[in-house]
Amino acid sequence: MQLTFPNGEHPNVPLQGEVAIGSRAGLRVSLPGSGLAPHHASFLSDRRGLWLRVPNGAPAVHLNARPVQRLAQLRAGDLVCLDALRVVVRADEQPAIERQIPPAAPAPLGEAQRVAAARVVLRGLSGAHFGRSHTLTEPRLIGRSPAADLRLDDPAVAERHAVIELHGDRVVLRALAPGGETTLLNGVPVRDAVLSPGDQLVIEQHRFVLEAPGLPPRGQSSLGKSAANPHTQTMKAVNVAVANDPAPAPEPAAPAPAARDPGALWWLIAAAMVLAAALTALLVYAP
Repeated sequence: MQLTFPNGEHPNVPLQGEVAIGSRAGLRVSLPGSGLAPHHASFLSDRRGLWLRVPNGAPAVHLNARPVQRLAQLRAGDLVCLDALRVVVRADEQPAIERQIPPAAPAPLGEAQRVAAARVVLRGLSGAHFGRSHTLTEPRLIGRSPAADLRLDDPAVAERHAVIELHGDRVVLRALAPGGETTLLNGVPVRDAVLSPGDQLVIEQHRFVLEAPGLPPRGQSSLGKSAANPHTQTMKAVNVAVANDPAPAPEPAAPAPAARDPGALWWLIAAAMVLAAALTALLVYAP
């Protein structure tokens, strides 16, 4: 990453470690007489990413037109305003921007494609659409016109500035206003372009980021395929032949009770008779 200065106040600065900006001599970016505070802000690069840090008591610092009080994370294309100084964060090797776009408007999306397209949104980072997300299930007109899907009430913006539309798995920016390259894509002026996830669009003071989970990087294609051939997992029915099932095996017969010994039965009868006679004698002859 590197810091660039669109108005030429300073040469580009590679973002390694800490880059302090202010009017004090000895800083990585020292701009005496620029109206900056002695130490206005610092840009930090570490393994977690890129950060903007504002010292205590520093004058106003804005990131994409939003005030920063203490700390904010940065990405390529961000615009940082330190008083009147404008600083743009850019990647060291800017990926090639595809400027050849389909000549015609896209065909209406099918139901499966609309479900996939609902994941692709344009989210406002600054301006009137800050924090709002707009899906690309339909082409979105950007401009000052009351009929625009993303209306930018700015006299510097044309009535019909541009349209953003989804062509299969490609998000296309198509300029409608006459003139040159009136939109910044990651800090690069463009007119027509194919967009990729994470791209930032700047139209005057209005900034948007493209959020597209699953959308491939430039030069690849997958969203259209998955939308056109959705997969549905189903469980196959298992046929159970009830009528032809074999009859259950018969339960084994209970064993026949063992035959009783007749002699043992007579012995029991005789014992009972003897006992009864003894009880009778006891009751009759007892004193």
